Order: sequence, then C-alpha cells, then structure tokens
Amino acid sequence: AMSIRRREVLALGVAFLAFTVAGCSPFALARSMKTRKVRKYLSGLDGVTSVEMYISPDLMSDDYWSVTVQLKDDPAQDSVLAIVRDARNEVVSLADSDDVSLEVRWVQGTTSMSCSLPMNDPEKAVSAAMKVVSSDIESVGLTEESITLRYDELQTLPDGFILPKTSPIVGVGSLRAEQDITVNSLYCVVTHSSGVDLTSVPLKRVLDAVPTDKRSEGAFVHLDAADAVNHRPGLIVNGLGTYEDGVDVASAAAVLAPVLGNQTLERIALGTQMNDSHESKTVTFGMKSGAVVGKGDPPEQGAPILAAAQQAAASSS
Repeated sequence: AMSIRRREVLALGVAFLAFTVAGCSPFALARSMKTRKVRKYLSGLDGVTSVEMYISPDLMSDDYWSVTVQLKDDPAQDSVLAIVRDARNEVVSLADSDDVSLEVRWVQGTTSMSCSLPMNDPEKAVSAAMKVVSSDIESVGLTEESITLRYDELQTLPDGFILPKTSPIVGVGSLRAEQDITVNSLYCVVTHSSGVDLTSVPLKRVLDAVPTDKRSEGAFVHLDAADAVNHRPGLIVNGLGTYEDGVDVASAAAVLAPVLGNQTLERIALGTQMNDSHESKTVTFGMKSGAVVGKGDPPEQGAPILAAAQQAAASSS
C-alpha cells in the first residue's frame, strides 16, 4: 500500500496542477490577497493619489516588491515624513517579504521629489531636502547613498551655486550630497562631504574656461569634497582633447589657471575624452595651500600645462 504521506503529496500535486492550469496557484492567490492589502493600506494614507506595484515572484526566497506611491502636489511635510517613516515597514509586514523597494514621489513647487526606501533615517533626509528646494532645481532624488539635486540647464553657473557646508543637506548621516547641472552643454557634478566647504573653488570660471569645441558628449567636470583617490577635495575635468592625441595643453592650461592659488583643492585631474573602454588619459596636479606641488604627473606633460596656466593666471590678475 502506498504510504499516506506519499498519497498526500500526490494529491497536493494534482490540486496544485489544477490550480495552475486555471491560472491561480495557491501562491498566486496568496499574492493577490497581499497585493490588495498593500494597495488598500497605501491608498488610505494621507496625501496618496496613486499606487503602482510590480511583483517579481520568487519561490526560493522572498518575492521582490517594487512599489511607487505618488502624493498630491505640495503635500504637508508631516504627511510625507509619516509615509517615509512607516510605510515601507508596513508593506514589508503586509507583503510578508523583506525584499521591498518603495519609492515615494511628489512635486514641491516646480521640483519633482523622490525618495527611494529603504534608507537610513529618511525623515531627516527628506526634511533637509524639502528645506533646500528652489525653482531652479528640476528634481531632488533621495536614495540609500545620496541626496541629489538636479538643476535646470543654464548658460553660465550662477554665483553662489555651490552649497555651503552649513546647508541642511550636507552631512545628513552618511549620505553624499550632490548637485548636478549642465552648463552650456557641459555636465557638472559637485559632491559634498561633511565638514568640507567647497564654496571658495572658482567653479564658474573653470566651467567658462572649457573651450566650446571641448564641451562634447562625454565631457564633464566633477568637484568632489572627498575624491576617490585620497579622500581630499579634488577637481576632475574630462574632455580636454581626444584619447588618441592626449590632453590638449592650451585647454588644460585654461582650466588650471583659475584654480591656482585656491586653498581648498588638493588634487586636480585634467583628462581627455573617454575611449571605448571608458578610459581617459589624465594629467594630475597635487596642490598644497594653493600651490602646485612639483610639475604634475606625468611631469613631461604636466610642466607645459602648468607653465601656460601660471602665465595666464599672472596676466589676468
């Protein structure tokens, strides 16, 4: 006689097959009940106008839930904070899955705001971000790693563009604060780090110094309070010549000249456009208290750039 256990398993298998053929396995049924609960909960929250859900089933581990919640325009700060504080934990428990990403979106003034959860201390980050919104900021994105302000494209960088270290969004927990802007078709990023003041860096003059023919696709300027090489303030300008020809001396000197004497920067990397493997040829200058240390690296390429930059800086002062 067949063991009872085996008979049960077989019976369950047949039932499961019947369900699946009908398009509603017990898993799918449970999942659609969870979906309804999650939708009902989120739709009932103050200020929510729509809920979108995407579920990627996983039989071996938790289902992945990607949920987007749209709030009404200019929502009250309290209701946004309540949602970023509680909503994801509630969805995790209703969906019975730890694998939940929840994006909360709203428009504040003319700025699109989005907060991707999970993140550490989202309330602190969101209230800081809501403080710095202005009409020239196109969007603000908050994630686990960073707070990113994206600005409308401009022909020249406004004075006072670089946020001071006292800005509410600089140094929120371990989050990177970033400002992204395209200036006269040149992409520029400023990355802040707690306690570092970048406001003395003449970024506007650097951007204006990049020649028109070097503002090509893939050219960019990155001012970083803690650069990847030595975690000190650094400036990277890429696009100053083709990969084949190497760094163009005249363009590089024009960009280096305005930052000579700057007390904040400790490393300046001037590079070509990227090749197909996303590499660029670079000439790097170390700086201490505003003076370039040595002749740059490699020195045979750095020396002529430095000499031309010093000459340009002397004649403009």
